[in-house]
Amino acid sequence: MKIAAIVLAAILWAATAAQEPATDLVDVRLEVQPPPGRALAAALPPVKALYAGRARELIKLYAQPPVITKELPDTLTGSVYLLELTLADLAVIDNADVSPQDIQPRTISVQLDDVFQRTVPVVPRVSVVPDSGYEQFGGVAVVPGSVIVRGPQALVRATDELFTVPLELVEATEPATQTVPIDTSALGILRLSHSEVQVSVDVDAVSDQVVMGVPVVVRSAQGGNWISDPPAVMVTVHGRAARLDQITRDSIRVVAEITGVQRRIVVELGVIPPAGMTARATPDSATIRRREP
Repeated sequence: MKIAAIVLAAILWAATAAQEPATDLVDVRLEVQPPPGRALAAALPPVKALYAGRARELIKLYAQPPVITKELPDTLTGSVYLLELTLADLAVIDNADVSPQDIQPRTISVQLDDVFQRTVPVVPRVSVVPDSGYEQFGGVAVVPGSVIVRGPQALVRATDELFTVPLELVEATEPATQTVPIDTSALGILRLSHSEVQVSVDVDAVSDQVVMGVPVVVRSAQGGNWISDPPAVMVTVHGRAARLDQITRDSIRVVAEITGVQRRIVVELGVIPPAGMTARATPDSATIRRREP
């Protein structure tokens, strides 16, 4: 009967103690998600949380430890990140009537693997189809012309250039600038400093201008006095319509280059037009002979 009384007293004491308010410092399971393509370089330090509640409720935390889940920012480029922890980060425990009071430590250092980066040019995939009577001048300009690629070293080194998504400009009649995304479909976990670029094309109306009586200039490495037949030709200049009105005979040079030592030779004429224009001579050749003394 004495033993039974002692056991009953112990049971009553334990039941009473389980109802008493108490606090307990328990381990926390910390789960940190690094940025895409990166990994944790060292184990996370231990984290504990102080909970308050009845003793029987606190016991449940040993079977089901509290959890903190943190996701590191995608923009992180350094190898060390200071992670701030707060009570609000603790996941709610449904089956235990307890409340968090403190978390230790409040700040932890997260070690990440090194990130590699390099500058890679951007190649535009832009097709321009000018309308009738219009032409594209120059190529496609890209701003910025290159971007920074970040990620694992092997993947970054294998990336030599980037491309824009395809863009087609049809029936173009004027200069155009558009924002175009960079094609990231094959980049996987790599990250870019810019996700889009601006592409610009120069399209303008074109026309032809005929300039009469442009003199033929004879040039010879051997020197001497030469005569061209005909002495002047007609030149058709092709270019921007807005600039053609400014073209005169002084704007164009027609040159006959002599490389041999013959006294009389037929030479194809070269035309040097104003910058940004093309030109052709009519006739396109001349007979060159030495001037007799």
